[in-house]
Amino acid sequence: MSVSASGDVIRLPSPGRYVSHPDELLMTTNVLVVDDDTLVRTLLTRLLTKQGCNVIQAEDGEQALKLLAPGHEVHVVVTDLEMPNMEGSELVRTIRSLERLMALPIIVITGSDEDHQVDSLVAGANDYISKPFDSHLLPAKIQNLANLRQIQLAAEKASWTDQLTELSNRRFGDIRLQEEMARAQRYGHPLSVALLDIDHFKLVNDEHGHQAGDEVLIAVANELRTVSRRTDAVARWGGEEFLFVFPETTSEDAAAIVDRFRAHLAETPITVSSQDEPLIVTVSGGVSSLREGDTLESLVDRADKGLYRAKETGRNRLMAWRDGDFQLVTAA
Repeated sequence: MSVSASGDVIRLPSPGRYVSHPDELLMTTNVLVVDDDTLVRTLLTRLLTKQGCNVIQAEDGEQALKLLAPGHEVHVVVTDLEMPNMEGSELVRTIRSLERLMALPIIVITGSDEDHQVDSLVAGANDYISKPFDSHLLPAKIQNLANLRQIQLAAEKASWTDQLTELSNRRFGDIRLQEEMARAQRYGHPLSVALLDIDHFKLVNDEHGHQAGDEVLIAVANELRTVSRRTDAVARWGGEEFLFVFPETTSEDAAAIVDRFRAHLAETPITVSSQDEPLIVTVSGGVSSLREGDTLESLVDRADKGLYRAKETGRNRLMAWRDGDFQLVTAA
């Protein structure tokens, strides 16, 4: 939400848009303004919207972190230093501790106190702006940092993307899952994951060739995109395995989404260039939800064990961890 130059509350179109894949690069500069003073936030919003920026507001560091959660698109942070609940310097350090946000540009708002300016830069801020605001300098600094961020994102894209399927790769999947786990544990929200594996994929390669195998992987990845919500994350986990991350989602709801995908895929033959007849491809999978004390490894390991139970008991099925054991997911 933002405030227009006339003082009316307006809703901006893109600050709340979710980014589930690293290919969604910077188009319009979204600026997160963090300050406990309503007047300061209003003044900054008026100034920045006149320069064509989209502005998101937060009253303190805790609220800012929620708006910086995985999936939210923020390109530059402008934050005050002295705020309740979480001071600006702590917010800066927290942002810098998150791998996905390590390069996120941050400008701090300071008075004339040189110690504050030095402390803010030591904490990890890129720059500072002193009160009162210079109506030309601050937008110029923000745009400069936003342009640099766009270049960084373009360079990072290759290291975040699986080149064959153009899904996120395991590195980016790790980052998203770690941050979703931290957010779920911080706020007590549900989080579920599913690990999927293409059945008999080795036979596809052996009988039809590796080109056919690649085409099957691409087709499955495309189908996964169609069922994923914009808040979800889908990554090629390795070989013919895919990881689905479901924020704010219980095991039952995640299992329902994945099982609908499994059933749809089994009924949708995949055409490959080397074969006259389309191939019937199925997947097996396991679903698990975040529990107290979980690590990334333990959460994914439960899904992996469910996947192997699905393989052992017939394939083309989904097993979910419930009540201390794996149970077959059946269509509702």
